[in-house]
Amino acid sequence: MKRFLSITLRLVISGVLLALLFREHDLIADIAPRLGALVTNWPWTVAGITFVFLSQVLTALRWWIILRGQVPDLPFLVLLRTEIISAFFNISSVGVVGGDAYKIMSLSRRLPGQAMPVSVSIVLDHLTGLISVAVLFTVCMMVRASHWHEIGHDLRMLITGYAMYVGVALLGLLAGWVSFTPALLAWGRRTFPRTMGSPRLERVIERLTRVHEVAALLWKRTLSAMVVSTGMHASFFMCFYCGLRAVGGAAPVLDVLTAMPIVDAAASLPVSISGLGVRERTFEALLAGLARVPEAVGVSASLAGWLFSLFWGVIGGVMFLRARHAAITAPEAQCA
Repeated sequence: MKRFLSITLRLVISGVLLALLFREHDLIADIAPRLGALVTNWPWTVAGITFVFLSQVLTALRWWIILRGQVPDLPFLVLLRTEIISAFFNISSVGVVGGDAYKIMSLSRRLPGQAMPVSVSIVLDHLTGLISVAVLFTVCMMVRASHWHEIGHDLRMLITGYAMYVGVALLGLLAGWVSFTPALLAWGRRTFPRTMGSPRLERVIERLTRVHEVAALLWKRTLSAMVVSTGMHASFFMCFYCGLRAVGGAAPVLDVLTAMPIVDAAASLPVSISGLGVRERTFEALLAGLARVPEAVGVSASLAGWLFSLFWGVIGGVMFLRARHAAITAPEAQCA
């Protein structure tokens, strides 16, 4: 019941946000013609779809680098296929939890008894992603620091708020790293035996301790994964630049790369379906403030970038259904 209410609420929020957007920027007069330009400006459309695929390849590579330290014989193409199919669940579910759940279930069936390494690798994969996007955002802000005074007050507040959010997240990550060292955990169990000994907390501590151990043991792989992750985020963000050009807009690449970490963070909040509505409003505000992009163009560009991701989500759905059909028909063929 609670899950049903959560999904219903997110559907309502996405619907309301999109309705307000299309009321402000007429869907037929302002948005549809620009989305129709995706066909006319097909080179940019193809480039955007290609950048999304490149980001999926790099995401699979990042995950493979971490996971291969625990499961050496796992082929890269298996993870790439899993990553593409998970894109379908990310779009069709209410958040990235759907994609992660599919990854765990898919590899757990392929690797019996390896559910813990798979889960740990996904947690570590997301943590490297957090660090790399923070690095990318910091570099972009440093490059365009001389233009800071040109940004409006509201936009400066939004960027500052995101910078504080990332800073607090990184400090929390550092505190968590220190907290899960064996010596500090042993002290905590001695000092707070009842709290630290509760079954639910013990399971959480066990998993996070495992993440700490893997990161400490495979630190070279973790650093390599961070480098790959930076390229992955840049590739994904570039698909929205291609979307902007495909709908007839224009802005410096640096401005799009500066805006996209904030847009991506807003879209990942669990308040809407696949970030719809939230992503468009945030992208619209940031591109208008950073590069004077007309608001209707910003909304259209954001929708174009989402459509590029949707393309690979549909491909992943087809791959999933075909694999499922093959798994069902194989036993029937054996019986015959």
